[in-house]
Amino acid sequence: MISAKTTRPVPPSSNNSPRRNSAATTRAEAEKANPQQTAEEASLRSKGIAAPLAPPSLTVAEPIPSKILITPEQRRPTDAEAFDGISELGNAAANGLRSAQPLNVKTLIVIVDELRIERVETKRDKGWAHLQIDSHVRIASDGADFKRRREKVRWELRRDASGWVAIAPEERSYVGRDAAVRVLAAQLAEMAQSEAAAQHDETVIGQEARIANLLSALLEK
Repeated sequence: MISAKTTRPVPPSSNNSPRRNSAATTRAEAEKANPQQTAEEASLRSKGIAAPLAPPSLTVAEPIPSKILITPEQRRPTDAEAFDGISELGNAAANGLRSAQPLNVKTLIVIVDELRIERVETKRDKGWAHLQIDSHVRIASDGADFKRRREKVRWELRRDASGWVAIAPEERSYVGRDAAVRVLAAQLAEMAQSEAAAQHDETVIGQEARIANLLSALLEK
C-alpha cells in the first residue's frame, strides 16, 4: 500500500545495494525462471525507456476504480479516513502497469514513496484532501523518469447519499510503491516464462531489462 505518515514512514528496503546490483538480482531471479536465457542476452539490457514493441501480456488488467468511499457518514472525513481511501485507490491504480508495455502508458503514473495528509477541508457536499507526495519514479508515454520530487496535491472529495467519496485525478495516476513493485515483478516473471523469451526474442530481452531497471530504482531508498 502507499506508505506515509498520517503519515506512516516507508519501511526501509532490505536492498541497500546500488541500482546496478539490484537490477542484477532482479535479472537473476527472472533468469532462474527461464534457464534458457544466456548471460550474453542479459547483457543486452539497457535504460528504463519505452520499448517500441512487446509481446501481448498473458495477464488481463483489472479495471481501475475512479473513486472510493472513504466514510459512509455525512460528517467531514478524518485525515486517517482520507489517507486510507486514497492509499487504496493508489494500490488499485497499479493495475495500469499490467500491460504488454508497462513502461509506455497513456496517462502519467507517479510511483508514490510517501504520502502525507496535511489537512481535509469540506464545504457543503464538496471538499479537498491536501496531500504532500514524495516520489522518485514517474512513467509516461516516453518511458521512466528517475527524479526525486515533492509535490502538493489537492485531492477532490464529494459527498452523496452513500457518504464521502475520494475522486481519482484524471490527468495522472498515483500508485503506491509496494503495489507497483508487486505488479512489475509479476510482469517480469511472466515475460521470462513466455514463449517469446524461450525463443530469445530481442524485444522481450530489452523489455525485461527495462522492467528490471525500474524495479531496481523502486527498491532504492
